[in-house]
Amino acid sequence: MALVNINQLKVRQGAFELSIPELRIEAGQILGVMGKSGAGKTTFLHALMGFLPILSGEIEVKGQSVGNLSTEKRGIALMFQKPWLFEHQTVIENVGFGLAIQGISKEARLTQARDWLKKMQIADLEDRKAWEVSGGQAQRVALARAMAVGFPLLLLDEPFSAVEAPLRKDLRKLVRDLIQESQKAAIVVSHDWRDLEELAAHILVLDRGEIIANETPQNLKTHPDLQIRSICES
Repeated sequence: MALVNINQLKVRQGAFELSIPELRIEAGQILGVMGKSGAGKTTFLHALMGFLPILSGEIEVKGQSVGNLSTEKRGIALMFQKPWLFEHQTVIENVGFGLAIQGISKEARLTQARDWLKKMQIADLEDRKAWEVSGGQAQRVALARAMAVGFPLLLLDEPFSAVEAPLRKDLRKLVRDLIQESQKAAIVVSHDWRDLEELAAHILVLDRGEIIANETPQNLKTHPDLQIRSICES
């Protein structure tokens, strides 16, 4: 069984409706999501997180139906486009924040937070205040925080937008390797084709709330549908 299963999902926000008939994501796999503004990318993430109620359908994570559960019980972590760190806290306190909410003891959460800081290659920053780190470093802290909670599904919304272009390639590889190593599943939304080409096994292309393609990056680069190619090349 896939780690994430979505069946006949329908979500409405105002006059906009999103429809995801069927979707499977395996452990260790990253699904990319593309689409022009208003296509439904954010609606999709918010529905998965429980920020929006679903009209119908099923969301399963690790064999459990989560569509009617509260956000904190879904086993899904979200990293926003901006890091949204707690500036008055240290880096390690930020990474351990989700673990503290889960009731993990201070000693255990410090150990886990340090482990993820090492994996994100920023162990030397643990005692700095969040306001003292650079934009790229803050993005790594936010990624470490999202990964540290141990949830099976990780949602990343434009995760590299604050990272300078020369550093993005290394960070993409690091994220891909950590998802595979931890056997989580991930959904990455990005407007940058290079992000998804280097990260995703498949890319979901949305248009006006509908899936118009779900294919490998290689197939999408030469897709015969000009609308799909225009989205991928934009």
